[in-house]
Amino acid sequence: MKKNKNHAFKTYDKIASWYDQNRSRELFEKNWLDQAIALLPENPKVLDLGCGTGTPMIDYFLEKGCQVTGIDGSENQIAIAKTRYHNVTFIVSDMRNLNLDQKFDLIIAWHSFFHLPQHDQQTMFPKFSSHLKPSGILLFTSGPEAGEIWSENGGEALYHASLSPNEYKDLLQKHGFTLINHRILDPECGDATVWLAKLLPIPIENP
Repeated sequence: MKKNKNHAFKTYDKIASWYDQNRSRELFEKNWLDQAIALLPENPKVLDLGCGTGTPMIDYFLEKGCQVTGIDGSENQIAIAKTRYHNVTFIVSDMRNLNLDQKFDLIIAWHSFFHLPQHDQQTMFPKFSSHLKPSGILLFTSGPEAGEIWSENGGEALYHASLSPNEYKDLLQKHGFTLINHRILDPECGDATVWLAKLLPIPIENP
């Protein structure tokens, strides 16, 4: 297996069909999605970073009245997603190049953000904050501790990396977020390590 540390989306291009067939349709993320959606206004704008083929999470967002934009670096996964969702905006792009001229109520990077090398994860936090409305919500998954690992998926090697919990907390605080909920290896969510944070409004200074 050829290893690609810096562009996991190229690996997903190779295994797009396999991944789509084997990705669980059970919405084990529901508890966390519900927590995030409860903090949003009506008809919220959602940015799904690393959306893959969309199923089943985009289905749930649409059911809840969300306006969804999905971004993924894998052209093949986006191609599959486009056959399913005709009322969703899809963009083929590396999330590290995120530069949209709009702001969202929720940014989610579920089981996608942790495919970035550690340094690239650090530099994503100002992009998160700049693409969120005041009081916007950020929901992402990470590893349980600092490190790098490889997994085997569809016969291909997939890279994963994580910062330490304390570094994520520091980055969130530095970029204007307050942590709402966090759980390491949540047994009710497939042992995902989940972060839910809110972007604090910038206080208006009196003249």
